[in-house]
Amino acid sequence: MLLFSAGALAQTDSISAKEVDEECVRFEHSWQEGDVARDKNTRLDTNVFAQYEGKIIRNITFNNIDVFDESNPDENNSLYRFLNKLHFNTKPHVVQSQLLFKEGDPVNRKMIQESARILRTRNYLSTAYIVPDAVCGDEIDILVVTQDSWSLEPQVSFSQKADDSESGFALSDDNILGSGNSVVIGYEQTADRNSIRYSFSNPHFLNKPVSVKLSFAETSDGDNSSVYVAKPFYSLTTPWATGVQLDDISEVSIIRSGGDVINEYRHQQVFQEAFFGVATHVDDDYTRRILIGFTKEEDTFYEVDETVLGIPEDRKAVYPWIGFQSLHNQFGVFKNVNQIQRAEDIALGVNTEFRVGYGGTSLDSADEMVRYKGKITNVVDMRNHHILEMSAEMDGRHHLDSGRDDSSVIGGEVAYNYFINDKNRWYARVRYDVGQDLLQHEQLTAGDETGLRGYPTDFQRGDQRYLFTLERRYFSDYHLFNIVRMGGVLFFDAGKAWGDKDGRPNPHLSNIGFGLRFSSTKVRVGNVVHVNFATPLADKSGISDFQLLVSAQQRF
Repeated sequence: MLLFSAGALAQTDSISAKEVDEECVRFEHSWQEGDVARDKNTRLDTNVFAQYEGKIIRNITFNNIDVFDESNPDENNSLYRFLNKLHFNTKPHVVQSQLLFKEGDPVNRKMIQESARILRTRNYLSTAYIVPDAVCGDEIDILVVTQDSWSLEPQVSFSQKADDSESGFALSDDNILGSGNSVVIGYEQTADRNSIRYSFSNPHFLNKPVSVKLSFAETSDGDNSSVYVAKPFYSLTTPWATGVQLDDISEVSIIRSGGDVINEYRHQQVFQEAFFGVATHVDDDYTRRILIGFTKEEDTFYEVDETVLGIPEDRKAVYPWIGFQSLHNQFGVFKNVNQIQRAEDIALGVNTEFRVGYGGTSLDSADEMVRYKGKITNVVDMRNHHILEMSAEMDGRHHLDSGRDDSSVIGGEVAYNYFINDKNRWYARVRYDVGQDLLQHEQLTAGDETGLRGYPTDFQRGDQRYLFTLERRYFSDYHLFNIVRMGGVLFFDAGKAWGDKDGRPNPHLSNIGFGLRFSSTKVRVGNVVHVNFATPLADKSGISDFQLLVSAQQRF
């Protein structure tokens, strides 16, 4: 096992520099241990601290590796060394503040494992792991290894369509001066509007367990804003959480069917919410929480020049709510499931969250209504060669006294991963959704963006949908220029959306195809670029015999 049983090379930064006793058992560290491609197991071993449970943590040392690891011969060249000099590495105290343990604490392997999981969620780090550095009797030294990802990105876009053109420019930095702060400034010009947007975010603001997300867009036809500030449930053992979210977003909803745009309208969404939650039960197996909150949801619709099928009725809901969460405190670290040659933290077991609220006219709602949301997932790891994922969700509203539409969706999904070996996999997924009284932009659709890759976006729409996918996946261990990981896939998709109010029957759709996958290990780590080539097998009328789709997603 390479990843978590040995540590790192380059310069280490110790928060408390204590001398190590000569009688200590030291561990050798090298750059290879951070390369999960060298591990032939799909599920990675993270129990290295189990044998040291209860020992006192004497010293914590931090090794923050440059974007290009100069201890790796393949990355030690003049170009990569120059790029390293242009990048500000994450400060050691930024990493230290996110740990769930400190010097003087007894070793608790679950706290150490969760600390590593937290660090692996940060966009500015390409990898993170925690290993023993030295064992000295009843004491232990710990090494925290992180590697930075490239954070400063200029973004330029331009497109030409008939006599209209669109252009844009943005500058983003996900880790300003190594602080963990993310800032984006951008400008966009289209035929309809100009906009300037700004955003700031940090999931651990001021090195405290406080999450902040702020964004503002000034456009020629209105302003968009979003504010989120919370002290979240930072870890499984966090006793309480609170927060507030304020969104005012306006956008044009484009309604498509059969490969054509059939309607457009402007949709302004106002969402305001405050919540408070407490952990009512925490042990090694489960965490249970109760939450209460107050929410305002307001949807306002406006006609635009392209509106031909009318606009939905405005709606407003103001309601208090109560919620429940039950989390199974079990995780597995895998590779080559949703990412390419990268450690992936997957929550196992049954996890549930549900909330229900009631709003009436006395609270400024449009009428008496019940608002509900819920989700349950169950992920089973079977002998480290199979992963079975099951989930079900509901999201809806029920009006008690009026004739308003009870817009709601209930859906479920089953996905199966079979690991032939560390590079080759089979993947199958089936999903079914059913809706009621859905607005045009809420309807269930079938097309390239929902999994039918041989058809245009939203090719079919309605209030019911099923989707099926079968894939043969290959995760290469080739590392192009030590920057890009690659993979490939053969796929078959089938599905259908039906129940649209136009009364036309929709046939079953199916397609076959192949795709390439690219994932950077140095910038925008976690994004997987999909390049899919597909051909439809049914209902080919009016569409191309060949579809090319390029997109960036978080999954393979």
